[in-house]
Amino acid sequence: MPLVDKDKAIVKSLLKWHRENRRVFPWRGVRDPYRVFIAEFFLQRTPANRVATIFPKFIEEFPSSQKLAHADLVQLETIYRSLGLKKRMSWLVESMKIICEKYSESIPDTQEGLMELPGVGEYTASATLCFGFGHHVPIVDANIIRILTRVFYLPETHRIGNITIKEIAKRILSTNQAVAYNEALLDLAALICKKRPLCNCCPLRSLCAYNREHRKNLAGN
Repeated sequence: MPLVDKDKAIVKSLLKWHRENRRVFPWRGVRDPYRVFIAEFFLQRTPANRVATIFPKFIEEFPSSQKLAHADLVQLETIYRSLGLKKRMSWLVESMKIICEKYSESIPDTQEGLMELPGVGEYTASATLCFGFGHHVPIVDANIIRILTRVFYLPETHRIGNITIKEIAKRILSTNQAVAYNEALLDLAALICKKRPLCNCCPLRSLCAYNREHRKNLAGN
């Protein structure tokens, strides 16, 4: 199948699957850069279900960047202990101070502005731009890399010639439904395309080179 057709088929299959299998979290479904930024900050190396248990109360107590910028870390002790976020929580408060001073209390809407903040990397910045602002940007973390390397059967270098996994992710994002598409990738990684994938349940199984090679190997045995 030509790459253009495969890319379109991936998007179509993912979005169809996601309409029936979308995970629900308190930071989803609302175009609020502050809420999304807080969620993405907490989600760094922390399971979404754990973040969901504390997120509503946190937002209730700290509904704005200004409120959080003036928070005492002692106030936040219960939260950072439950999530193991002590160092990152201090970065979060520092980020809010910068946002209040430099960006008039609004979350920056550029990759550069976000990545200037303490503890914010490329993924958190991209996720904030996509889910918080609706920007048409791909997001790439270890989970999405796992999906794309399987679907395209990439080597461990995550390259096809000079093309990197990030470039592949950007190429596939040829849809005006960037939020739904990126959410679908994250949900597929969490529910289906795990370290031990549930290939028989996967909406991409007919498009997936890993699944095809795996079936060949089983047939050969």
